[in-house]
Amino acid sequence: MKTAVVKTRSDVIGAAAALAHDLGLPLIELPDSNEPKSVAGFDYLFAFDATRLILHSARAEQPGELCVDFADDKLKQRAGSSMRNQNIAKAIGVKGSTRPTVLDATAGLGKDAFLLASLGCEVTLLERSVLLHALLANGLSRAEYYGADTAAILSRMSLQQGEFLQFEAQPGQFDVVYLDPMFPQRRKSAKVKKDMALLQQLLGHQSDGAELLDHALQLARKRVVVKRGKLSAQLGTLKPDIEFKGSSSRYDVYLRV
Repeated sequence: MKTAVVKTRSDVIGAAAALAHDLGLPLIELPDSNEPKSVAGFDYLFAFDATRLILHSARAEQPGELCVDFADDKLKQRAGSSMRNQNIAKAIGVKGSTRPTVLDATAGLGKDAFLLASLGCEVTLLERSVLLHALLANGLSRAEYYGADTAAILSRMSLQQGEFLQFEAQPGQFDVVYLDPMFPQRRKSAKVKKDMALLQQLLGHQSDGAELLDHALQLARKRVVVKRGKLSAQLGTLKPDIEFKGSSSRYDVYLRV
């Protein structure tokens, strides 16, 4: 995947040059009239819109863009007062005053981690993609722009980069290990949303699901929670102890003795 960082007029603090240096990516300066997506020879392009970092797909056959923005209205609405009644909260084990510590081992765009942190959980986000990690780091760094309530949620989230199967932690360090591996290839012809299609393009379809579950079971103190498509097969051969099913997804819960 050929990726570059684009310097635009919106980059008012020189963040593009710093990002290119940190990630070892080429820095491209465009004429003011050019859009980041118009650069040929690259698959993905990073560009700053003021302080927001956006990843643009430069592939004509798969347009789209990704940005981690914890001020998103839909995300904040979902993290509202009814959050405790949602399946993700039940699956994690939020009950009464209990707030488990969580390792989100497949962080993606950080939406589920944000929901768990909004419940009061301390959440460690682990992301294997260097590109997604950069987006997450930018989203978390903008806490002062979101307001006090959102900043308080973000203070319970910490970020690391790396592969989960190589992730070293003390057994029992986390009450819960949360897994949301990419869903398998879709057999239906219905189009995936642009952001999800781009996310799948970046991460691919994981074939090591059973290994992920085995490793998670070694690390979790209380339970492992796996998010799946409603009709998707479970990871590995171990049967979940509990299932929480929704309209499009389900949460498989594996309890630790």
